Amino acid sequence: MNNTQRSIPMTKLGRMFPLALTVIWIWIGWRWLRLKRNFFGDKRMEKSTHEFHKRSALSVVRQAIRQQGLIIKTCQFLGSRADVLMDEYITVLSLVHDQVPPRSWEEMHPIIESELGGKIEDLFLEFDKNAIAAASLAQVYKAKIHDGTTVAVKVQYPNIESVVKHDLQNLRILVNIWAKFETVIDFRPIIDEMERNAPEEVDFVHEGKAAEALSDLLNDRNDVVIPKIHWDLSTRRVLTMDYLDGIKISNVEAQRNAGVATPLVAETLIDLFNTMILRKSMFHADPHPGNLFVIPNPKNDGTAKIGLVDFGLTKKIPEEFREQLIVLTSAIMSEQAEAITGTMEEMGFRTRDRTQETYTALGEAFLGDVLRSGKPYADQEMIAEINQQLGRVLRANPLIDVPGDVILIARVMGLLSGLARILDSETDLLEALIPYLDPDAEIVTA
Repeated sequence: MNNTQRSIPMTKLGRMFPLALTVIWIWIGWRWLRLKRNFFGDKRMEKSTHEFHKRSALSVVRQAIRQQGLIIKTCQFLGSRADVLMDEYITVLSLVHDQVPPRSWEEMHPIIESELGGKIEDLFLEFDKNAIAAASLAQVYKAKIHDGTTVAVKVQYPNIESVVKHDLQNLRILVNIWAKFETVIDFRPIIDEMERNAPEEVDFVHEGKAAEALSDLLNDRNDVVIPKIHWDLSTRRVLTMDYLDGIKISNVEAQRNAGVATPLVAETLIDLFNTMILRKSMFHADPHPGNLFVIPNPKNDGTAKIGLVDFGLTKKIPEEFREQLIVLTSAIMSEQAEAITGTMEEMGFRTRDRTQETYTALGEAFLGDVLRSGKPYADQEMIAEINQQLGRVLRANPLIDVPGDVILIARVMGLLSGLARILDSETDLLEALIPYLDPDAEIVTA
């Protein structure tokens, strides 16, 4: 075991203490910065403000990489929440997608053998001991089974369920304390959603079944690939699936070298998620670059298929919620303030004073500003403007409750917007969305 692995704290207190110190340091610095801004003015303090937030974000990332576990997942989650955090945090927190250090083979192979009930050399024809990917809860190996099929084997880290439990408890304590001192940014709904999803994310049987369910729902599309699950080599802690040979979606240079037109990839990606959320009532809720691959068309016509992996965070939407989401989207697009307010309350949004102005501002920030911008994605200037607008509104009337499904959809939208920028998207988001706004059109549920 290397030094990085030995340093990972495993106890509740051992994981809480350094995390709490980091949060306290950021909060004190933020309060001091706000005092200086009140005295010197926002303009004179603009550079110092950016530098502080960048330093704070980097300290969070360093702590996440040191602790791993759910802290990594939390950073990934927050890194997609442009509606909550400033640009500096969004940019820096996204780094954890690619910087999780893998655990040693000595630490991981006993889990594989214990879970699958045999020696690796008997279970597999070939097995590469070097992990090809490492994430917050597990890492992935490339192997070959006895029929010659190349597979990916996803293996949970030792004691990860205990680590996740400790992290959730610690994060709950910290956000509750935070909420007593800060009213503008409330992280409690995010932790609520993470608590709901955590048991499923550490259950690979659930993940495998989710992959199969989504594959069945999307079997009418020829532009998406979901790997086949090999249940004879899968358990709650080990998941074996077909190896997906594709290009990481954020690797634009490799896509272009393979003859792929990246704007077409963006168009396919947007349509795929519109289909999942607004038609199929089930969606992949974690589309960060590590979970999306591009498979070039052999015809070399610029098109490609989208490969999806990691279905631990897959969400089924109740039919009533799907219909409400469509109504809300239509109301936001047509700027119907009364309909926006009524629908948001029906969905479970709550603000302290429950004013129409607040709900309208939230609706605009959620979707309206982006759709009416004429841009194919939310650029940094737009996000900054939206965040400023939201900050003013929520300081006067804070959010006290947000539907969990909306949190995940907002996360997906944030991640897709970032990918659209990377891929040089030319897709008109309004035109892409309109065909999906008929609540009675082609409803297929799992």
